[in-house]
Amino acid sequence: MALESEVVAHQAAERAFTLPASSRAWYSVVVLSLVSMMSNIDRGIVNLLVGPIKRDLHLSDTEISLLIGLTFSFAYVLFSFPLSRLADTRSRKVILTTGLTLWSLATVLCGLAQQLWQLFAARALVGAAESVKGPCSMSMIADLVPHDKLPRAFAIFQLGITGGMAGALALGGGLLAAFAGLPPLSLPGGIVVRDWHLVLLATGLPGLLLALVMWGTVHEPERRDRRSRSAVPLRDVVRFLRLNWRFYAPLFLSIAIASVESYGLQAWRPAFFQRTYGWGPERVGPLLGGAILIATPLGLSLGTLLAEYLNKRRPQDALVVSCLLAYGLTLPMFVAMPLMPDPWLSLALGFLGFTALSMTAPGQNAAIQIVTPNEMRGQISALYLFSISVVGGGFGPTAIALITDRFFHDEAMLRYAMAGFTLMVGPVILLLILSTLKPYALAYRRMQSRGRPP
Repeated sequence: MALESEVVAHQAAERAFTLPASSRAWYSVVVLSLVSMMSNIDRGIVNLLVGPIKRDLHLSDTEISLLIGLTFSFAYVLFSFPLSRLADTRSRKVILTTGLTLWSLATVLCGLAQQLWQLFAARALVGAAESVKGPCSMSMIADLVPHDKLPRAFAIFQLGITGGMAGALALGGGLLAAFAGLPPLSLPGGIVVRDWHLVLLATGLPGLLLALVMWGTVHEPERRDRRSRSAVPLRDVVRFLRLNWRFYAPLFLSIAIASVESYGLQAWRPAFFQRTYGWGPERVGPLLGGAILIATPLGLSLGTLLAEYLNKRRPQDALVVSCLLAYGLTLPMFVAMPLMPDPWLSLALGFLGFTALSMTAPGQNAAIQIVTPNEMRGQISALYLFSISVVGGGFGPTAIALITDRFFHDEAMLRYAMAGFTLMVGPVILLLILSTLKPYALAYRRMQSRGRPP
C-alpha cells in the first residue's frame, strides 16, 4: 500500500507540473508583475532626481550615491532573510500586500522630507518593505504555472521589473517637465514642497491602489511538491546550499557583479547624457524610459524563445546556456554606449544592450526555481535577490561615482568611468556563468531523483 500511495502521489505531482496553468494563475502572474513594476518605480525614481536633490541638499556624487544605493540596500538585507523564512511557511499574498502598502507610504514620506536624514530614513523604509517582494513573488510564480512554462512566467514578471525601471525614467521625466517652473509650496509644519518632492508624492500613491487590487483579486496558490508544512530548519537550508554550492556560488556571484554593473550604469545614465550631451532629465527621462519599455518586452520574448528552444534539445543545462549567450551580446553594447560621439548613437546602443540584457532573465530565474526545493524557495530567492538588490543596488551607484570622483577627479569624465567599469567586470561575469554549466546539470539530475518532474 505504501508503494502504491507513492506512485499515486508521484503521478499527481507529474500532472500538476504538466497541465496548462489556468487563466486565474496567469492573471496572478500579471498582478505580481505590476507589483514588481511599482517597487522598481518607487526605488528607481530617485535616479532621475539626482540633479534637483544635489542642488537643494548640497551633496557630492558619492553622497548622493549612498542615498540611492546603500541606504536602501542596508535596510533591504536587514529584513530580507527573516521575512523570506516567513514566505516559506506563511501566506505570501498577505506578506506581499503589506509590503506594497508600506513601501508606497514610504515613497510618499520621501516626498515630504525636508532634511537629508529624513530622506535617508524614508528610503530605508522603502528598502525594508521591498525586501518581501522577490521571495514572495518568485515562490508564488513557481507554484502557479508548470515548470515548462516558467521561462514565460518569469519573462512576464521581469517585464514588471524592467518596466518599472523604464517607468521611473519616463514618468519621472514627464513629471519633472510638468512641475518645472512651479514655485515651492509651503505646507503647515514648515514643510516646503519643491518639484522633486512632487514627483515622489505622485509616484508613491498608485501603489496603495494596487495593494487593494492584490488583496481583493489574487489568491494564495497551493504549495506543490512540498515535503514539510513547517519551516525547514536553517541547517537544512545550509546543507542544501553546501551540496549545490558549485552551482549557486558562481551563479550568485555573477549576478552580484552584473547587478553592480547594471545598477551603476542605470543610476548614472541620466547624469551621463546631461554631462556629455547636454540633455536634461526632462528630455533624457522619456527617451531612456521609452527605449527600455520597447527593449524589455522584445528582449524577454527573445530570451523566452531561446530558453524554450534550447530546453527541448538540452534540458540539463539549456537555461544557463541561454543566460551565457545573452550576456555575451550585452557586454560589447554597454562598453561602447557611453563612448559614442553622438547622443542618438549612444541611445541606440543602449537600446540594443537593454534588449540583450533582458534576454538573460527568463532562463536565469527559471533555472534557480527548478533546482530549488519548494520549502526553501523563499530563502534561496532572498539570497538571489541579495545579490541583485543589496550588492548591485548598494554598491553599483557608488562604484561608478568613486571612479569618477577618485580616479578622474572630474564629473565630466563619467562616460569613461562607465565604459571602463563594464570592460573590467564583463569578462569575469561570463567566466562565472560558464563555470555553472556542469554543476547546474548535476543539480537538475538531483531534483529529478528527488521524485519531482522537472
